[in-house]
Amino acid sequence: MLPLKPLVELQINRSLSDYITALVWSPVGHRLAIASAAGEVALWQEDFQETMLQTASGASIDVLGFSGDGQWLATAGQPGEVMLWRLSADSPELVETLTWGSTWIDRLQWHPHQPWLACNCGRTVYIWDADQGGILATLELPATVQDLDWSPDGTHLAVSAQQQIYIWDTSRWSSPQYAWELMAVSRALKWSPEGAYLASGNQDNSVGVLTWDNVHALKQSPNKPDDLPVLLAGLPGKIRQLACADVPDAKRSPMLATATQDLVVMWILVPGEGWQSYALDLHQGTVLDVAFQPQTGLLASLSDHGWILLWQAAVEPIQVLEGAKEGFSCLSWHPTGEYLAAGGQQGEVLVWTLCPDARQRLCPHPGPRPEALL
Repeated sequence: MLPLKPLVELQINRSLSDYITALVWSPVGHRLAIASAAGEVALWQEDFQETMLQTASGASIDVLGFSGDGQWLATAGQPGEVMLWRLSADSPELVETLTWGSTWIDRLQWHPHQPWLACNCGRTVYIWDADQGGILATLELPATVQDLDWSPDGTHLAVSAQQQIYIWDTSRWSSPQYAWELMAVSRALKWSPEGAYLASGNQDNSVGVLTWDNVHALKQSPNKPDDLPVLLAGLPGKIRQLACADVPDAKRSPMLATATQDLVVMWILVPGEGWQSYALDLHQGTVLDVAFQPQTGLLASLSDHGWILLWQAAVEPIQVLEGAKEGFSCLSWHPTGEYLAAGGQQGEVLVWTLCPDARQRLCPHPGPRPEALL
């Protein structure tokens, strides 16, 4: 039975004209950027005042990203170009439109501390320096780029290309520092919040985990058995999303959530026992996204059947959120954890705010594990 007292309350309920493909909070302040399959890009600023950066064009915008200082917003998608907006105190200004061909761009991410934007274009990753207005590095891959992710401290960039994952040292772009070969295509990458682990969601329904602390000083290959990546197999279907919990003991006992079919499969590294798993199985449709509230074990998961579930310590369901008639599509926690935003398949954009006493009721550490392991 769910607790009677909610953790979050609905504050904003608006909509764009089509399926919400992406939404993301700025790491600074209260800006929220939203994109739709119709090509709209909306920017909600302080007090949720809306500015339309781009109206419907018929070409989907699929990825959004704020720079680490909140001064830049990048958007990309079906048109095959990256648009860079400078976010001044007065009004957003379109500064650059980057075009490297007609390839659909579906991955971009800013360096956590520098004005460097990494984005995919077929078999190439471009690193753009927004302050200098030029390309910092061009990374050529042997196959189509599937995903990319900066390490939290910004010292490394991981890129997946089919069955290979390459990790570059950002002080030396000439060649990858480390290459990781998988048995199947790597579809999604995620560094843990402290940068000790790199997880890969793979096409063969498995998750690979590299203990980066063990191998980051090596140029290519591991030299001890413990350096080898771990393969977590047996998931029931395609892995759509990965999320790592930012909790105090995350380096010693990391917690990884995977969205697959109608389940959220949790993986916990138990010291002395290895990786253990269990399933969160209350969803009735395909789970499309998962995200941990910053600095707690509170997990949000959403599915295409119309529910967002909040899980205390990624174990116990404590609240069901609704509001997207045909189902939800994506979600994002504000960096402070005070707000949760979600997009819907009919263009809905909803924002919930944390109740005043919610933090006192949250458990920052993972609770008891269910006995039934996958």
